[in-house]
Amino acid sequence: MLRLLIRTIGVNFYQQHVGLFLVGFYLLFGMIQGYDLILFHKALLLSICSSPLNLLILFGVWILFAVKTVLFVKYKLAQEDYVFAKQITIISKKAQIILWIKVYSFLLAPILCYATLVVIISIIHQYFFSFFATIAMLGLMMILLSIYSYRFSNLNFNISKTWINLPPIEIKKTFWSWPIWFLLNEQKVMLFICKIVSFLFFKAILLVFVDIQNDIRIYLTALLAVVLSHAILVLNVIKFDASYNAFAKNMQIAAIRRLIYWVFVFGLLLIPEFILLLFSTHITVIQFGNCLLFAISSILVLQTLVYLLKANTDRYLQYLLFFFFISMFAILGGYYLPFSLAMIVCSSVFFVWNYNKLDLREIA
Repeated sequence: MLRLLIRTIGVNFYQQHVGLFLVGFYLLFGMIQGYDLILFHKALLLSICSSPLNLLILFGVWILFAVKTVLFVKYKLAQEDYVFAKQITIISKKAQIILWIKVYSFLLAPILCYATLVVIISIIHQYFFSFFATIAMLGLMMILLSIYSYRFSNLNFNISKTWINLPPIEIKKTFWSWPIWFLLNEQKVMLFICKIVSFLFFKAILLVFVDIQNDIRIYLTALLAVVLSHAILVLNVIKFDASYNAFAKNMQIAAIRRLIYWVFVFGLLLIPEFILLLFSTHITVIQFGNCLLFAISSILVLQTLVYLLKANTDRYLQYLLFFFFISMFAILGGYYLPFSLAMIVCSSVFFVWNYNKLDLREIA
């Protein structure tokens, strides 16, 4: 059963988040090369072990990642394709918890690898507080995640009681804003996690290049990480639109107008990151315009990929890897403006040309 869970849930988790891991790997190992890479990571580990605040920040990142994994597991177990996982409930409670600990050990492998380095540095430099805190944090996370998965697998028939009943707020929702309301109502946790991850990657890239002043390539790299952090949200929003807004084709809404609606939706989705960009850097008006164009055009390309690939998650995530490399080549080579224009033109032409041809049932 362990091998089956790892092949179905574990491997699928890494496939669906390949863009996130790719950006993280690039931040940690791709930006700094040679002997400086070893010195950088050693200094980073020492700063974490020697400072309780830095250690707490690291724990916060681990908790966010752990929440993302447990929500993914819960989502998969609720699907009909994973009914076989119900066979776990026939074994004892202790055996189930041990099984889930092994599953989460695979899912949290990046955390465990980095935690091993933290423990080693703590022992070498005698930071015993960091050593015991790291061990305790990992143990607590594993136990809590395993117990939660056990309870969800065995006690999901329990009816949860609502203790606080808030009066509904009546807000007039315009048609173009329905995807935003879908995220706020149905994808709150996923939206929150994506935003936290997006902010962390954004700030991490700016901190890595803090000694380089006002370079637009750094801003564009940070925004590329932001866009890739929203890849799953884009996929879910397009699926929602294909399922519930398919009637729009029968309305008097032109393809150009629908495309403008999507630009509004994606623009609103990225407003927090744009505000962070303005207040965290000394960006000029022209640079901000280039960054805005790049971010919107990039997220429109993700939308185009969802349509082209019929919302096939595995293929979609594989193409994200290709998109990442092409985008980084354009940014580092200084071709970001023609690249942005090419992306927005191609994605717009595809959307308008195929507006009445797409079979939304294949996407939903």
